[in-house]
Amino acid sequence: MSKVNDIKSKMRSQKHISPSFALNEEVLPEETKERLDSGRKEEKKRDRKRVSFDLRTDLHKELKMQSLLQEKNIYLLIEEALEQYLK
Repeated sequence: MSKVNDIKSKMRSQKHISPSFALNEEVLPEETKERLDSGRKEEKKRDRKRVSFDLRTDLHKELKMQSLLQEKNIYLLIEEALEQYLK
């Protein structure tokens, strides 16, 4: 059983990059990459709770598009929207 789990873990850790993704990917200067990475590290420090809920497919599609455009994770967009709503 552990051999199967090892194979699954290895497959999950490998990145699959399509040719279209590689062509459309922006090349960022090193200082920008470092700034983005430091921002991600700060976000990892926060405690989070995993939640599950149903969402209309049209809203999910728009959320994914905004996530790509803003180069943010979906959960960060949801957190920002909830923070604004709860204020």
